[in-house]
Amino acid sequence: MRYKYVSVFGLAKSGIAAAKRLAKLGARVLVTEIKPAEQVDPSIVKELQDMGVDLELGGHSPAAIEKAELIVVSPDVHLDIPILEQAKQKGIPIISEIELAYQLLKKPLIAVTGTNGKTTVTTLIGEMLKAGGKKVAVAGNIGTPLISVDDSSLDYLVAEISSYQLETTVDFRPWISVILNIQPDHLERHKTMAEYIKQKQRIFKNQTSSDYLIYNQDDPQVVKMVKGAKSKLIGFSKKKAKLLGLAPSKIKIPGEHNLENSLAAANAADLCSINKETIAQTLRAFPGVEHRIEFVAEKNGVSFYNDSKATNPASTIVAIKTFFGQGIILILGGKDKGVSLVEMIKLIKKKVKNVILLGEAAQRFEQELRKAGYNNIHLAKSLEDAVTLSLSLAKKGDIVLLSPACASFDMFKNFEERGKRFKEICASKL
Repeated sequence: MRYKYVSVFGLAKSGIAAAKRLAKLGARVLVTEIKPAEQVDPSIVKELQDMGVDLELGGHSPAAIEKAELIVVSPDVHLDIPILEQAKQKGIPIISEIELAYQLLKKPLIAVTGTNGKTTVTTLIGEMLKAGGKKVAVAGNIGTPLISVDDSSLDYLVAEISSYQLETTVDFRPWISVILNIQPDHLERHKTMAEYIKQKQRIFKNQTSSDYLIYNQDDPQVVKMVKGAKSKLIGFSKKKAKLLGLAPSKIKIPGEHNLENSLAAANAADLCSINKETIAQTLRAFPGVEHRIEFVAEKNGVSFYNDSKATNPASTIVAIKTFFGQGIILILGGKDKGVSLVEMIKLIKKKVKNVILLGEAAQRFEQELRKAGYNNIHLAKSLEDAVTLSLSLAKKGDIVLLSPACASFDMFKNFEERGKRFKEICASKL
């Protein structure tokens, strides 16, 4: 490790993992966290301190950058905070955890990004490679931080990568990069679509002609953004389904969007020399990922689905389209990202029987829905209240769909906690 003093901003999962790896590499590490000590798990504090890591809790002081030769930022730390602006002025390099990981890893990396479908495609690629006898780790934004992976005994790494993680990459260069789609998201951070797209483009920025870029030919925004890529372009299209080795109807996971996800994963697996029958077998068996259009339960002919991972309107649109022809009771709301609701509301007017709103976004969502002439709106004080309301509204054959189109941070730690709570409530009430 060429850096003697390193500061890590943020004590979330990736920050903790980065601090541990840096300490093992012999760096003197300071972790600085905005949350006060009483909001931080004491067992994590002790574990880091036992490794020789210094901690600063309750804010970022000038000491956080005083000796730092390198700064590693967690994805949820905004780069425009004053202390990081000062660090930039001092010329201190600021990188993400995935950039740090990339500098240490040796095996071929397959990196997946896009607005929606990242977790499904990342997981699918991992399953296809494992089914083909490859040793693989699945990491990144999907759960396990990339910096935690030891790739010495692996054939491949597959990583889900967010725009927040890409924002502070420098040399990051996957062997295969995958771009699924681009829709408005995270504008509270990136401010404009142009900036959001610019960060997504970083996934292939350092690729060369010996690398591959798999992209969605049906998404005009994606087609436009990959034009400057130096890597070998491999397009996929649901209109020209290739490499599946089976009829689209045989894919286990529901929805037209999952045909696109399957094609993206199949192309990546094919580049890794996985045979087509193995790819097809995986697609016939893969049940989908937790919290993404996940069947929860059925009662009196009413089916309940957990789509807590739908943290933007584009993702909720996909979920609604999956259940065309069925009556939908839609649970919406959470922490508002401030993106346009126009397209989602157009679809709601055509396809959704009732909307149940909750969380910080409820007021804006209600105003926009009523302005568009949709009035089958019900307000809930909590997720439990929303499920109770849905039971009173749904009829036999209907779908109750939690697909919030919002982040979860106003009421929950993350979308996983929100989804698990939904499933617990359903289990207790159904």
